[in-house]
Amino acid sequence: MQSYTYENIEMDDHLPVHMFLHSTHQVPNHWHDSIEILFVLKGKLELFTKDRFRELNEEDLFLINANEIHAIKAEENNLVLALQIPVSYLLLIEPQIERMLFDCNSAAASYEEQSKFDELRTLLAEMMLLHNKRPQGYHLRIQSCLLNLTYLLMQGFREQDQSPEKHDDKHRERLLRITSYVKENYNRAINIQQLALQEYLTVPYLSRFFKEYMGTSFTKYVNAVRLDKAVKDLTLTNLSITQIAHDHGFPNLKSFNAVFKEFYRQTPGEYRKTVLDGRSSFQKSSVAQFNYFDMNPTQAFESLFKYLPNKNLSATSNLPVALHIHKQTHEISVKSNQSKELAHTWKKLMTVGKAKEVLFAEVQRHIKQMQQEIGFQYIRFHGIFDDEMMIYGENERGEVSLNFAYSDSLFDFLLCSGLKPFLELSFLPRQLAGEGATSVFYKKSLVGSPKDLGKWNQMIHQFITHYIHRYGIHEVRQWYFEVWNEPEIHIFWPDTYEAYCELFISTFQTIKSIDSELRVGGPGVLSLTLMQSDWLTRFMNDVCRRGVKPDFISFHSYPYDESLRSTQVIQVDYEENPDVWFQTIELSADTEYLSRVIIKLKKTVSEAMGSDVPELHMTEWNATGSHRDLVNDTCFKAAYIVKNVLKNMDGLHSFGYWTATDLLEEFKMSSETFHGGLGLMTYNGIPKPSFYAFKLLAKLGRQFIHQGKGYYITSSDMGLQVLMYAYAHIDSLYQKGDASLINRTNRYDVFEEVGDIELTLELTDIHPGSYTIKRHTINRRNGSVFDLWVRMGAPHPIDADTLNYLKQASCPQLTFEQVEITSTYSLISKLSPHEVQLVELMRL
Repeated sequence: MQSYTYENIEMDDHLPVHMFLHSTHQVPNHWHDSIEILFVLKGKLELFTKDRFRELNEEDLFLINANEIHAIKAEENNLVLALQIPVSYLLLIEPQIERMLFDCNSAAASYEEQSKFDELRTLLAEMMLLHNKRPQGYHLRIQSCLLNLTYLLMQGFREQDQSPEKHDDKHRERLLRITSYVKENYNRAINIQQLALQEYLTVPYLSRFFKEYMGTSFTKYVNAVRLDKAVKDLTLTNLSITQIAHDHGFPNLKSFNAVFKEFYRQTPGEYRKTVLDGRSSFQKSSVAQFNYFDMNPTQAFESLFKYLPNKNLSATSNLPVALHIHKQTHEISVKSNQSKELAHTWKKLMTVGKAKEVLFAEVQRHIKQMQQEIGFQYIRFHGIFDDEMMIYGENERGEVSLNFAYSDSLFDFLLCSGLKPFLELSFLPRQLAGEGATSVFYKKSLVGSPKDLGKWNQMIHQFITHYIHRYGIHEVRQWYFEVWNEPEIHIFWPDTYEAYCELFISTFQTIKSIDSELRVGGPGVLSLTLMQSDWLTRFMNDVCRRGVKPDFISFHSYPYDESLRSTQVIQVDYEENPDVWFQTIELSADTEYLSRVIIKLKKTVSEAMGSDVPELHMTEWNATGSHRDLVNDTCFKAAYIVKNVLKNMDGLHSFGYWTATDLLEEFKMSSETFHGGLGLMTYNGIPKPSFYAFKLLAKLGRQFIHQGKGYYITSSDMGLQVLMYAYAHIDSLYQKGDASLINRTNRYDVFEEVGDIELTLELTDIHPGSYTIKRHTINRRNGSVFDLWVRMGAPHPIDADTLNYLKQASCPQLTFEQVEITSTYSLISKLSPHEVQLVELMRL
């Protein structure tokens, strides 16, 4: 059965059961020494047990008895939750259970009888949620559910007048030998005469024996095994259909076509085209089955979790919440002579969507507020050469002629706001777009190679020369020029890798011809690319070989674990379904993903470029790439930002959090203020918890004192600063894209259960004197405008009075206390999940 499992949900040593998600078109006949309970989450399937056939639909529940031969067939996408309980485990509970046969089939039961099945559904939902949340002692609660489930089966589903049909050991061993032989040799010619000889049987007897116990003929079983393997190659490889037929034991293409059409009702070629045409843009290349979220990308478990009495785990758990507190105590010397200087490179770079958006009055208000309360040095955005910026043009002689009206206003505003451009050189003006150019974003940008590289370079030369004349060479030498955005991804670069290298080298040489001290780099690759391919290494080697050494290497970090196919043509609905990019890429379970990416980046660059390593800039990063991820508006983002900045403090030359504001036009604007946008501020200017996280980070001193799990200590002329956080990672289901436990107003049930933290820091060697203890707190009661909005009743639309109230009433909590300190101070802080606190010890 294991080879047909979509995903095994690993149970630890305390849980001797298997729980997994099963998604397939067919599972040939098999059996196992476990009771198996199937719950159909999505779609429908046909189940065969011996000579009996059953059709199971969504929410149907079915039990397969131990050692009962069964097969599954389906003609549409499906998702089934399977729970396998070994008989060896059940015997420890009830010694007589091996003799029991259970009849549990909700599809055959009446409406009045469904209540007893609902009890089983509730237990399955509770077990799934407990395993997903993993609260303290969760394995004990799951075992309690198993005991309860066994009791319900014995009381409500046991067949009293019928003993289970069992194969004797001799027959079972023979079946196992035969089926194992087929699975091991399916790709060769299988000779039933030879197999009969090995079993000391005649061919007719072997055929009858197999049909009697497996419920299908030997030939059909062999074809089913071969077909199961062949279908994977059809959808996941570019092998020819003839080659696939040969590789999987079919004697010829005609035989393969006939067997395939009998089951799938279409030819292998038609099936491949259907699957590839319907496949989502981002694929799970490492998974051997189709992506089950294609059926309903956000709510695969809704049909199961609706049987929970309350979706909040604490409501279904017997664990007392008040006792679930993690206590930590640390003694720390704060002597300043032990400190090191901090550069706070996380403050170097901020980002907004596209160049034209910086000219919006509302976006400019957002930028000004961020500069006043946080203070960044550089700003990055897409699309400086988009048609809407009206920069590129050609005169009547076809010569390049640029218009700087909009770009002058843009850069004037930025420089007056204390920001320098980190200029992404993108995308294509329409007049430079070649035949292979495509568009990206709701507000269209053109991507691809320029049809005339010479005119592209003239545009670059005139553009930079203009700003040297306008602001002076000293100013422009401080700017960064980044060549393009994510060129390894087809959606941003539909041309070849070689074409991008040519663009980079040509642009680099053009800019350096103006002034050798101008800073040029790129390529802005995704962390996925960095972690799972040698694309960046190849790029650095190829451009350096041609005498071009980038002044900086840029990359983007979004915590996804599955690789993207750079050549895959991507179909994105920028208007109706902004999340389609991300539905089939799993978010990483690694809470230290960013640290791991930075380590890999440094190693990769060092190996490729030797000791003379250029600057390293993360020009985009976030917890997700989705513009409609509802957790983006919650306190989670505050703890996520603080944790990742502190753990990687000054590890790069810049950390460009994507993005400053929800007011951007990559996708059609949502009418909902709290729609899960990536910004630090809502589109109408309300700071989110993520904004306040950066504001608290900005209060840290320049002298590093100490850091530990969940805290970071600095000092300045004003005193000491202690920044603390309680991070809770998204749970395993949400990592996979399932949004059954999140909605417009309830967004905190998709995180792992971590409990509260009581952190005691014994600070020693403090300069004696009078101090003001100033404590800033971001949590669900303070500094979270989303939670305030929910408490108000989630009004929509938000009128002017409500908007003003939300802006004024959603600030972090601020408390003061005056104390006398001799040399030691005990700082005690209690933090709930997602909470961030900054304590300033300010000497009077």
